[in-house]
Amino acid sequence: LLVLGVRRRQSTLSSSSPEPLILQAMRLTPGAEKAIVEPMERSCAIYESLGTPKANHQAAAAHYQLALYFSKVWTCQRDEARTREKLAAAFEHYGAAHRYFFRHVRGNEATFVVLSLDFSNLYSAVSGEEECLSKALRCCLDTRAAFSFPALPHKAMTPALSSTMEQIATLSESIEARVSKLLLSLVKIEKGKKSNLKAAATGPQLWLPSDKYTNMYRKVLGFKMMSGNKQSNEQDEGNGWEDPSSPTFPIFELLETLSEGLS
Repeated sequence: LLVLGVRRRQSTLSSSSPEPLILQAMRLTPGAEKAIVEPMERSCAIYESLGTPKANHQAAAAHYQLALYFSKVWTCQRDEARTREKLAAAFEHYGAAHRYFFRHVRGNEATFVVLSLDFSNLYSAVSGEEECLSKALRCCLDTRAAFSFPALPHKAMTPALSSTMEQIATLSESIEARVSKLLLSLVKIEKGKKSNLKAAATGPQLWLPSDKYTNMYRKVLGFKMMSGNKQSNEQDEGNGWEDPSSPTFPIFELLETLSEGLS
């Protein structure tokens, strides 16, 4: 049922981009939507009723696939009520999938990072205001556990695990770029608030918001500079994960530091 629903979604919404549909002409008929959603919802309900570890994993995967569908179609509904309904469904299913993979990161690192990037994109697509952008940022920071692996003996570094590490290394670049973009937008909002408060001030004492996002963005810039300085060494020594005794990606410490700053 899950595979059937995914295939119907892919054939109906042919674009592979996670961005939502904009054109009203792309709105699906109720019958077409039911043909996509119903099999995935039924599979999700069956897996959740089983309650086994494997079934719970499949239920989370079903929630993720439903979230991908609703995040594509919420922008092309006929009225505000339907728009809110589809958007709420997207958040509900993303939230369910995120909660599962957040608790079961090990072995699902790549899935969790991609899911978190998609969830982050949904938040920023809804609004460019501080609340949504900060939640989008938190989705990215939550991925930090995916970039730190337990120490392994050399014989444990199998070709499959090495391939996973390479995939995570690529995703770390996507997370870095996403975090940098979100923080830059938040810095602009932060500076705008300060400018407005200064312009409206009439008394001698003026309270200004902290430079939280500015300080966090400086840490990202520092990380970029350090990465640039180490680039030649990394070509010879690898990114850290090639040594099983220290399989932690450089971005882990950045995300950890930024998480403390956001708190």
